[in-house]
Amino acid sequence: MFNKDFYPTPKAIISYMLAGENLNGKTILEPSAGKGDIVDYCIGAGANVLTCELNHDLAKIVASKSKFLKADFLQLQAHEISHIHAIYMNPPFSADEKHILHAWSIAPSGCHIVALCNYQTLANDYSSYRKQLLSLIRDYGKSENLGDVFSEAERKTSIEIGLVHLYKPKTDNDFGDYFESEEDEPEYQSNGIMGYNAVREVVQRYVNACKLYDEVISNGIKMNTLIGEIGGGSLTFTCKQGESETTKASFQKDLQKKAWKWIFGKMNMEKFMTKSLISDINKFVEQQEKVPFTMKNIYKMFELVIGTHGQRMDKVLLEVFEKLTYHYSENRYNVEGWKTNSHYMINKKFILNCVFKPSYSANQIEAVWGSHSNDTLLEDLCKALAYVTASREQIDPLYHFSRKVNMEPNVWYDWGFFEIKGFKKGTAHCKFKDESTWALFNQAVAKAKGFELPENLRKSA
Repeated sequence: MFNKDFYPTPKAIISYMLAGENLNGKTILEPSAGKGDIVDYCIGAGANVLTCELNHDLAKIVASKSKFLKADFLQLQAHEISHIHAIYMNPPFSADEKHILHAWSIAPSGCHIVALCNYQTLANDYSSYRKQLLSLIRDYGKSENLGDVFSEAERKTSIEIGLVHLYKPKTDNDFGDYFESEEDEPEYQSNGIMGYNAVREVVQRYVNACKLYDEVISNGIKMNTLIGEIGGGSLTFTCKQGESETTKASFQKDLQKKAWKWIFGKMNMEKFMTKSLISDINKFVEQQEKVPFTMKNIYKMFELVIGTHGQRMDKVLLEVFEKLTYHYSENRYNVEGWKTNSHYMINKKFILNCVFKPSYSANQIEAVWGSHSNDTLLEDLCKALAYVTASREQIDPLYHFSRKVNMEPNVWYDWGFFEIKGFKKGTAHCKFKDESTWALFNQAVAKAKGFELPENLRKSA
């Protein structure tokens, strides 16, 4: 009656195609409308529908129940559908890849494209058009094999049918939520962690890079569309990092990770944050692809770091206490150790293992900076004490000390809140320089542990 590509879409397939879609009040394009099965479904769900249909008789049918744009969808231009929300289509199976690519090229930003196709279009990428479509699906959507779902349809076919979902990135207003106006968020400009404009700049760089990626893909499709009819439509644009090709998702994730690390570097986290926090941040960065890189979320991270700072410092003090009391005699673990006071407080002088190693220079030692040593424990203790005593002046000496490659064994060196003496066997003898700092440390631990402080220690603080 009509043509070889006329296969009306069964209602069950339409329901599956559009499952979870909120159509009420939305403007939808059906570019190969046929007699209007998808159109009827969308109108019934409250949508406004625009249509195209090449067959004159079928066009009359859909024009009676929708806004008819033009017969040949491949002649439709972007400005004619700049206001639509989605494209739902069952294109001609003999040219489905061209129709889906054209839908993508003219769809406005934020548009969701749902299309049926001959599954061989996806399974057999022998043409440049199919390669482009598969690249789009990989970067911007998903696909599945529905099987021979038209075998019992109004017009039957035994071919396997594919279902494609494409999500067009927003390029105009897509990133509006990446920014908070200065007037709306004045506290962000004076929080003392990182300048507002610096945060805005790194987000802007991220946003623009993503925009440019989308523009390259979009321009590649447009170029192939222009030159395809004269036999030149075989250009392929890909993104490579080093020698490896990368997808849009991989590019975006990697860029976010680097941007987050840049942010954390600007916050001087390594200088003022503990080893456990840095580990938590590294974990966050590796898993952050689900967290949009927005100004709002960046400042949420700042607030999280600030809001939990006291809890983290208390945790560090307890970790140090556990480490230093583990080998005391008559301790809770009943392991062999040395004597301490009856209240199990940290003495003014304590010993750490695995802090030093022999140097290549004669009669020299050097600090062991690594994950299996106790150097970070002492660093974290200094950072926690800086919090307890409200004094950050004692942190900087750690970094000068850590760069001392050659040190004499059995010689006292200044190390923040402590004096420290190293030995060739690896141990370090540490002693508090200030008695009030020692008292504050034990007070904080006693409060967290529920210990009773000796009277003289109460008076020292």
